[in-house]
Amino acid sequence: MQQQLIRELVALLGTKAVLFQAEDLMLYEYDGSVEFGSPECVVFPTSTREVAEIVRLANRFETALVGRGAGTGLSGGAIARNGGIVVAFSRMNHILAIDAANQRAVVQPGVVNLDLTRAVEHMGLYFAPDPSSQRACTIGGNVSENSGGPHTLAYGVTANHVTGLELVL
Repeated sequence: MQQQLIRELVALLGTKAVLFQAEDLMLYEYDGSVEFGSPECVVFPTSTREVAEIVRLANRFETALVGRGAGTGLSGGAIARNGGIVVAFSRMNHILAIDAANQRAVVQPGVVNLDLTRAVEHMGLYFAPDPSSQRACTIGGNVSENSGGPHTLAYGVTANHVTGLELVL
């Protein structure tokens, strides 16, 4: 990976939000599947603005991007098969709003599936897509993989529960 790109990512996010040493990247070579791929860099944004800047830099340096939730997926979707930057959303983990009357929540992609259920269970609500990894998997990962579990037989997969997304293209 170009050192200038690393320097610009560090300037944008800080040294604690950019991994590029081989020993730090090893954890991000795998997810819950049997697939393997080595990223050249892992970044941890905390806002949509930072994600947009990461995308601009990757585009300028013609570098691939791979989004990563908790890495619990079984399809290899969080693996950088051809190198590039892994964008780990674990620090974007806030529930921004809950509208119980309309059964809606606004969350960042790094919110853990079960944490959303726990935040609303006192209202008699829950997040129906319940993969077996719901204690660790994130809403962003659920959305990107269209995850589900036993409740999806009655209530549908993740796509049936998403009413809007904020995207960075």
